[in-house]
Amino acid sequence: MQIISSNQFYAGGLSGILQQQTLIGNLSQQLSTGNALVDPSAQPVAVARNVDLTAQIGQLAGYTQNGSNAQQSLQLESSTLQSVGTLVDQVRQLALQMNNGTVNDQQLQNASTTMQGYLQQLVQYGNTEDGQGNYVFAGSQTQTQPFVLQADGQVAYQGDGSQNQLALGPSLNTATGDPGSAVFMNIPGGNGTFSVAASGGNTGGASLGPGTVNNPSLAQQTLLVNGTQYRISFSAAASGGGLDYSVSSGTGTAFSASGVVSSGSFSSGMSIGLPPGASPAIEVPIVGTPAAGDSFTIAGSQPQSLFATFSSLQQAFANTAQTSGASAQRAQAISNALASLDQAQTVLLGTQSAIGSRLQQVQAVQTQNSGVTLQLQTQQASIASINYPQVITQYQQSLTALQAAESAFSKLQGLSLFKYL
Repeated sequence: MQIISSNQFYAGGLSGILQQQTLIGNLSQQLSTGNALVDPSAQPVAVARNVDLTAQIGQLAGYTQNGSNAQQSLQLESSTLQSVGTLVDQVRQLALQMNNGTVNDQQLQNASTTMQGYLQQLVQYGNTEDGQGNYVFAGSQTQTQPFVLQADGQVAYQGDGSQNQLALGPSLNTATGDPGSAVFMNIPGGNGTFSVAASGGNTGGASLGPGTVNNPSLAQQTLLVNGTQYRISFSAAASGGGLDYSVSSGTGTAFSASGVVSSGSFSSGMSIGLPPGASPAIEVPIVGTPAAGDSFTIAGSQPQSLFATFSSLQQAFANTAQTSGASAQRAQAISNALASLDQAQTVLLGTQSAIGSRLQQVQAVQTQNSGVTLQLQTQQASIASINYPQVITQYQQSLTALQAAESAFSKLQGLSLFKYL
């Protein structure tokens, strides 16, 4: 027969009371927090799974915040470029208004002043900042003002050619902007394939139009890859009366001519095909009537900033002389600027299209991340959230059990032989 001492009865009763108190404490904490995992030691597997789900939800929250930041940056860039496009349209309208023989000195001077304001406005757009003071078009140099208008009217770019990236997922990044070098600086001049330049000594009333490209691959190979240039010169016809033209080809900035490749009689409204032959790659129209000694150079397009195009128009308008030669030079500058503005609009539209694609990507990933986050939160809720009716019932049962244990323990304490001595 096993004899149980009073100390054992006492210890057993006290242990039961303490267990019930611990259980009631846990249940009370669950009811106050709604969390079923207040005692990690009781459910180690569930706790580990909950920690993993919390980490995944936190990571998705970071990606979601990145997506929100990317969306804000892209929308700011898009709205800025829309404003730049509107400004380019205004400049184009002004250039068309000034591109006629009826404008007077005052109108040209007013247009020159207007262009100075437009240039400053363009610089301001290029130096757009976001809400954190970061420059949108500075590449990775977000704390450096990208564009500086210098005393000579030229604009210098101080950013770099990088694109800032934000992670939208474990292996998915998106560019949050475009460097100013790509948007404003490296725009193809002329019509994108070749450009026209009038000799500074021209005295006649002719200018060359932006021209057309009939064979893009041949034009690219001849003008851009080979670096061939053409010079169209006009001279008095040997037969007396009228004009002749000749075309020389050459290379290099100093135009090292290799000889005449084409010649003929000038006729009003004519176009010259280059390279000469039955199927020229390009055609250049002659607008107006040149003078003997006038010449024009055709060369492959070189990168030109939008700021330089604005400046060229301002300078063209500033020359208010009304001589035939001055008017033709102004007309040539305006024609070249109009072609460059068209190229700028193409770059702006292409950039806007790329921004739109990135925004669609961000929005799609945000929607996906939101759905996955909801799934993970649902899983976490099934693990960590309590069933209130069940816990309340368990709490009430445990409270009743505790009260019974305390009553029994109190009676046990009263059972002592000393009371009967």
